[in-house]
Amino acid sequence: MFQRFLDIRVRLLISLGLVLVGVAALLFTSSSAVLINSARQTETRNLIENLLRVEQALQNQLETLGNATSDYAAWDDTYAFAQGNNPGYVEGSITPVTFTSSQTDWLAIALDAELFLYIASFDYENEEIIPGGKEFQEAVQALPILFQFTEEQPSPQGIALISGQVTLLASRPILRSDGSGPAAGTFIFGQTLDAEKISRLAASTRLSLSFYPITALPDADHTDAYKQLQSGQTSVITPLNTKAIAAYGLVRDLKNRPVMLVRIDAPRPLYQQMQLSLRYLALSLLGASTVSGFIIWRLLERSLRYLRERDRIQQALQQEAALRQSELRYREKAEELERTLQELRKTQAQLLHSEKMSGLGQLVAGIAHEINNPIGFIYGNITHARQYAHALLNLIDLYQQHIPDPPQPVQEAQASMDLPFITADLPRIFNSMRAGAERIRIIVLSLRTFSRMDEEGLKRVDIHNGIDSTLLILQHRFQTSARGSVIQVTTNYGDLPPVECYPSQINQVVLNILNNAIDALQTPQIPSGFLADSSPPLIHIQTRYLENKEGKGGKAGKEGSTDGHIQIRISNNGPPIPEDLQPRLFDPFFTTKPVGQGTGLGLAMCYQIIVETHHGILRCNSAPGHHTEFIIQIPVSQTTKRFKA
Repeated sequence: MFQRFLDIRVRLLISLGLVLVGVAALLFTSSSAVLINSARQTETRNLIENLLRVEQALQNQLETLGNATSDYAAWDDTYAFAQGNNPGYVEGSITPVTFTSSQTDWLAIALDAELFLYIASFDYENEEIIPGGKEFQEAVQALPILFQFTEEQPSPQGIALISGQVTLLASRPILRSDGSGPAAGTFIFGQTLDAEKISRLAASTRLSLSFYPITALPDADHTDAYKQLQSGQTSVITPLNTKAIAAYGLVRDLKNRPVMLVRIDAPRPLYQQMQLSLRYLALSLLGASTVSGFIIWRLLERSLRYLRERDRIQQALQQEAALRQSELRYREKAEELERTLQELRKTQAQLLHSEKMSGLGQLVAGIAHEINNPIGFIYGNITHARQYAHALLNLIDLYQQHIPDPPQPVQEAQASMDLPFITADLPRIFNSMRAGAERIRIIVLSLRTFSRMDEEGLKRVDIHNGIDSTLLILQHRFQTSARGSVIQVTTNYGDLPPVECYPSQINQVVLNILNNAIDALQTPQIPSGFLADSSPPLIHIQTRYLENKEGKGGKAGKEGSTDGHIQIRISNNGPPIPEDLQPRLFDPFFTTKPVGQGTGLGLAMCYQIIVETHHGILRCNSAPGHHTEFIIQIPVSQTTKRFKA
């Protein structure tokens, strides 16, 4: 009898071991497939997005080259040279600055695809212009689209392979400075995509980039990728090893022929993390199988004891109770594992969200940096240009006073150019240029603040000084409104203690809200269903000190107070904000302003600064028949992280 029980026990043990091994293998195989496939899909999606970023960066570089070409093509001196009336144009106007300012390597001026008036290249090492360039002329002549200007293609530009090097080309018709024609010829700039420019392109996109001409692919891997792309694939993703992965894409020329293979190398942190997770999963399954096998083996031992000791009923009942208790423990363990799994999923979602916000911040910071440099040049030179123009106009006025009857050619030239109109219109042009540059600077500042590039340390400051400075900056905008009168600004300051905050960020919040209030008062349209307010346009600012609800707030205005909160209320009597738009006010890139007048970053940045950085409250109250009011509330001291409304 005992031998039979022993044989049964051995067979059950073997069967149990096989079942546990099979279940563990099945779980590991399915989990491995899901995790690895998810990692690869994510890697593929990210690399395809990076290829699109590279393509967009090349397009932006082409646009920059095209703008430089437009500047020289729409120049009266260039127009005169193309017509044969300005023989000194090349010596006086084509200088090293012509090439270095636009980072170009080639320049050509042609009457048509067959007759070229001037061709030159630039030696950046010796900083000298080298006239001529047969290979550039032949390459350009092979692209007749560069000389064909239509409504569908007014500004031809693209990529070509010249002397084995990838070159960016941009052509524009040679017109007068006022845009009138007919076109006297074609002006062409060429920019060779050399190692230095590729390095700058990689730095601007924050990617590890490599470019290879199709005629000189380095190895079989690149050749295989090119063949796959030629077969119709838009991109080729190739894992290099467990730590790196590569993506390939094609760059096509003006004739839609592939001329360059783009390769992006990227690390594989997600794939490595998945492999590490699979190792942990394997260890976990092995441990769980061992524990389960041991537990079941013990249960089996007890069952066999029950068979041999059936006459001991009391002992059997006790064993049954122990079994039920064991099942209860297993159920509790299962519930605990479920809770742990939910926490892991929550943590994973938070990590994904943090990664997305980090990517957005890097993208915004990169855009702000790229825009800030050229607009700085423009903004810094407008003042000098306006002064020079003013001096020239004064000089012309002196000539008119002291030489009232100039020679006949001068009188004819003066009549043809409409000097009084130019004298009156030139200052307005410079003012318009300055206003546009200032607008771009404000947008760049908003982008940089939104990406936290200018974040300063915490300081204790007087909030009222920041508000007064902001009002002083906006003084020029208070002079007009849609109601035809000056915008009135009133303040009601309470007794506030020094506040621990990031001063520049708080000033930026007040500036954005005041700008929105001014825009609302300067909007002539009133939303349908609302009556226009006939009272004078008004902005009211009120501050006050709030003690903590627990009654521990310090005295308002007392130096060194660390308890309580300060509140800033900014209201205006402009049209109310529609109720259906209010929940989206603080969403990034949401704006109700026309294209070109709003970025949608202002209130989103304000929310980030007040709620996330300063642990405060930012809300808006707006309803028909009431003033629109924004309420800012932050702790006096940032050491108190918990805020109670």
